[in-house]
Amino acid sequence: MAFFFAGSVAAYAEIYVGARYGAGLTMLYFMPHQDEKKGITPVNAAVAFRYCNSEAQGYERYMNLMLEFGYAERSYSMATRPIVSSDTTAGARTTRRSQALELPLVMQARIPLYRQLNLLVTGVAYGAYYLKNTQKYEVGGSQIKETFSYDNFNGFEYGVGGGLGFSLSVGKTDFALDARYMASMSYLYKPTISPARFLYESMPMQVIISFSVMRKIF
Repeated sequence: MAFFFAGSVAAYAEIYVGARYGAGLTMLYFMPHQDEKKGITPVNAAVAFRYCNSEAQGYERYMNLMLEFGYAERSYSMATRPIVSSDTTAGARTTRRSQALELPLVMQARIPLYRQLNLLVTGVAYGAYYLKNTQKYEVGGSQIKETFSYDNFNGFEYGVGGGLGFSLSVGKTDFALDARYMASMSYLYKPTISPARFLYESMPMQVIISFSVMRKIF
């Protein structure tokens, strides 16, 4: 019976491979606040693999499991603090940009609306590893740009998200447009207190709008 079940799953399994590209906004909220501002996320891209079983019974035939291997850039700005420089001018800001590798695990419901048009309801659990961090700020009237790596910077992030979208099926190819809200469940900076630092919490959030193309290969 086990062999029969395994054979049935393999027979009805559908495997898709494709790519996703998106952009949006990054938010990072500190506690206490540091006059944070949202930053544009210019790149959020991934190679994606999708599994589904169109011959399943009930709601299961609408469910898809996806694994993505992604690269993302993130940006935000905040009021300049002594942690950056004691020689900054009043009202100056620090802008930070990061590059990260992401590994989202996606559960997606594809609900038929009309002919080949589907509604997408997405749930995501993800992990991210930061590769590089740069910052810009003003000192004595000059712009400073540098790579930073503070001892309280975690460099790793994990969280959950969800979203909605639409897809269009054309033969063996699916085209999709969707929006996701991603919220971290970890601190990007470890809460720290010292004469040179503030005690703060920092949890990143993102809003990403993406376009993807998936092709059935099995």
